[in-house]
Amino acid sequence: MPRNALRLSLIALPALLAACASAPEAPSASAEPQAAKVTPLQDAAPAPAPRVNTQPFRADAPQSYTVKRGDTLWGLAQRFLNDPWTWPQIWYDNPQVQNPHRIYPGDVLTIVSIKGQPRLTKKLSPRIRPLPQEQAIPTLPLAVLRPFLAYPQVVEAYELNNAPQVVGSPDGRLVLGRGDTLYAHGGHLESGETMAVVRPHKPLLDPDSKEVLGYEAEAAGIARVLTAGETATLRLTESPRETRKGDRIVPLPAALTQDLRLTPAAADIRGHVISLPDTTTASARWQVVAIDRGRVDGMVQGNVIRLYKPGRTTRVDTTPIPDPRGGDSAGDLFTAPVREVRLPDQVLGDAVVFLVYERASYALIGEVSEPVREGACFSSPDAPAVTCR
Repeated sequence: MPRNALRLSLIALPALLAACASAPEAPSASAEPQAAKVTPLQDAAPAPAPRVNTQPFRADAPQSYTVKRGDTLWGLAQRFLNDPWTWPQIWYDNPQVQNPHRIYPGDVLTIVSIKGQPRLTKKLSPRIRPLPQEQAIPTLPLAVLRPFLAYPQVVEAYELNNAPQVVGSPDGRLVLGRGDTLYAHGGHLESGETMAVVRPHKPLLDPDSKEVLGYEAEAAGIARVLTAGETATLRLTESPRETRKGDRIVPLPAALTQDLRLTPAAADIRGHVISLPDTTTASARWQVVAIDRGRVDGMVQGNVIRLYKPGRTTRVDTTPIPDPRGGDSAGDLFTAPVREVRLPDQVLGDAVVFLVYERASYALIGEVSEPVREGACFSSPDAPAVTCR
């Protein structure tokens, strides 16, 4: 199966992965939860398959598991599989159950053998169909992603320098909120368009060159352009925090309507975690990290990356031990250097890239062995090894 077989949409995240085409389901008069179906890929030119473990299931994978509210497809894939992005190759659409390609709370997942190959499937249970209020579990946790999809997270310096600036308000107030009118000078705005109001917050630096890759932006609000011109008039329609003089007016992020294909990042891509939004020192499961690779580096939405904790540096005394048979003298004990040795890097876990900017991206952490800190490095899970520098 092609490595890009796993498809999903951030807008229709409840849609589950369709690994194999299943037999058509007989129509039913009963209402079912609305969940978008993922259309299986049509036959196309074969793509190289990703490197996978010969044993697809983790050693500690449960033989069966009852799906709970709050579960996600990516979380289940990490619970069961050594390589979570290979779910389409492992999932089996059980023809004996309804909606075999969707997973609902209460479904029982079980490991079975199909034609001698280990597979994961839904177990036939007495429950006829999910309750109307139940929806298929999402692939990623929507509550975590939503704040990052509503506003631009990274803005390039050139965009900030050319963006209209908030310069005041009709009543002269310096702090504005929802429903207030503001003036913005510079740039080019069109009457009727909706824009984001952001505040440059923190520069994102390349750990090696110290080059500024962009600026993390604080979301101040959303505003509608009432009148255009050199100094435009806008009204705030949303205001998660106060708007101030000097804030920038920038476009809203494009709606993520295209299908998102979860695949290992390119084998030669590697980089570092450079920011932990909304955290102080570390990020754990279902937290978001910013990384120093973006569109120009070949990063795409849906890339899976493997995170590593850089190995510590320790000092090793390389002083030779005196050999009574000759060789080094005792006097050499005080002249030999002390060498610094770097210990091996430690695998922390995987993350899914869900936002890609020109030179930086945001990724959602899955299951990790310990919290991820700034300076952690990453590579493709297809890469045989990585060295954090």
